[in-house]
Amino acid sequence: MQEDNKNYGSSWAKEQKPDSPQNFSEKINVPAMKISFISHRIFWALVVLAAIGVTASGFYFYDYFSASREISLGVSVPNNVLMGVPFDLAIDFDNGSKNVLEKVKLSVLLPEGTIALDIGKEKRVFEKVIGDIDPESGFNEKIKILVFSGGESVKKFNISVNYDSSLGVAFEKKQSAEISVREPAIKLDLVAPEKVLNNEEFETIIKYANISEFDFSGVKLNFNFPKDFIVKSSNPAVSNILDIGNLKRNQKGEIAIVGKISNASQTFFEINSSVEAYYGSQVFKISEKAAKVNIAPSPLFLKIESDNTSGYVLPNNDLRFSIAYLNNSDVGLGDAVIKAKLNGGMFDFSQLRTNAYYNSRDNTLTWNAASDFGLRLIEPGGSGAVEFEIRVKQGYPIKRLSDKNFVLKVAADISSPTVPYYVAADKTTGFASWETKVAGAIALDSKIYFRDSSTLASGISNKGSLPPKANRPINFIVHWIVSNYSTDVREASVKAYLGSGVRLIGEAKSNINTVPVYNERTQEVSWFIDKIAATKGIVNKPIEAVFQIELLPNTNQIGNYPVLIGDSAINAIDEFVNLQLTGVAKGITTGDLSDIGFDSRNGEVVQ
Repeated sequence: MQEDNKNYGSSWAKEQKPDSPQNFSEKINVPAMKISFISHRIFWALVVLAAIGVTASGFYFYDYFSASREISLGVSVPNNVLMGVPFDLAIDFDNGSKNVLEKVKLSVLLPEGTIALDIGKEKRVFEKVIGDIDPESGFNEKIKILVFSGGESVKKFNISVNYDSSLGVAFEKKQSAEISVREPAIKLDLVAPEKVLNNEEFETIIKYANISEFDFSGVKLNFNFPKDFIVKSSNPAVSNILDIGNLKRNQKGEIAIVGKISNASQTFFEINSSVEAYYGSQVFKISEKAAKVNIAPSPLFLKIESDNTSGYVLPNNDLRFSIAYLNNSDVGLGDAVIKAKLNGGMFDFSQLRTNAYYNSRDNTLTWNAASDFGLRLIEPGGSGAVEFEIRVKQGYPIKRLSDKNFVLKVAADISSPTVPYYVAADKTTGFASWETKVAGAIALDSKIYFRDSSTLASGISNKGSLPPKANRPINFIVHWIVSNYSTDVREASVKAYLGSGVRLIGEAKSNINTVPVYNERTQEVSWFIDKIAATKGIVNKPIEAVFQIELLPNTNQIGNYPVLIGDSAINAIDEFVNLQLTGVAKGITTGDLSDIGFDSRNGEVVQ
């Protein structure tokens, strides 16, 4: 019994011993294992749920993608088309699936040089919102297309239909179609000679024909000739446009134009023609043609030369002209006659100097063998020249507002009854011309008053008295008057310095939107004018400004006439010849006043 108690005590004592590290570890791992077990259960539950979601999503997308195999997009166009003839781009979309297609939109990307006639010319994409499409439904669309440029080519159209699933996922069906573009539906031919002589008349024939099965409306035939081309006649009569109107299938026509290239400096020129038609409210060019025509050297060459090479002349300039001729043919040209017609209101015929016969009725000069023996027979390769001199008028013949931008012209021709074998004409001719602009002029007048009754100076009163007295201030009113002659000018400025002891007082006035301004430090008065029209101040009122000045004479000026304002200068740019124009008004003293009845002795400074 004692032993049992001992063992019992010993056993109890053993259980009361502090836990060893191993025992402690074993005890705390029990709850950790429980937590780990719960976490594993949650983890595997989430894995199962995710697998179910993926399976469901996959089934959903599989269902849609499988359904999309039953969604079809078809496109059809003609195999080929003539340029300018509209055709239908047919689109057939079918929803053979069991799903509703939402927010369906049709898009067609148009190739370069084509247009859907229902939209603007500048748009490259045709778009149309279809909306929702139920299962076993669809839509058909026909778009009227026009090919208007690009010539013979292949045009590719890209068509797409976009739609959403019920979950908002976007899908797209694509298709493309190609069409071969042939020649223009309105055939255009332009026939002109390959080579012509300068100033030789020739015929150009333009033929047009509708080679399609389409009836055109609003058809116009356009012509573009070089600037030196002169139309002599045409059948039917036209200017630069022939209004054909309706051009039905297989209908055709032609136009013949007779003209000549006059005084051309180039060795060739082009004649261009195009045809356009209306499609609803829009106009498109359908066809165009060009013909290159070479200019053969004239058998009788003529050239006008002048000693003026600046591109413009000034009034009162003397001009010397030489008209040179050259026989380019291989035969002698006999009994040649040269005529020169002078045109321009600024020629001063009273100062004409020449050995030619002068016809004052039409201002024509004529040389023949009597005035220049070399014209009796111009040998092959032979040359010569005749001359004349004339002066530019000093004044401009301006009588009305339209008398502006004067130009001087000389048009000369030489002719001989001898005709080389290769020229189809009744005489051999040559032509030349010369032209130059006449620069304008601008004028400034400066006046000073003590007693000023002008309207522009109303409200300005002068103090002091005449004659000026030393050490006593006296006021004057300055007028600047600007006149412009034959050309428009810009960036005009008037400037002058006031005299010693003179200053500007009060406010300046003018009859335009700018007035003179004063710099006290430099004593300079400046007036800037943006533009001045030609003939301003010549056939109507000039531009004018007034400002008041004050003079305080000193004792050193007693017995003298003090300078009130120095030389006034005007500068402007001639817009016709792009030349700087200048003008000067002389300075004014107290002895130069413009008052009516003014005695210059009253301008002398007294004590």
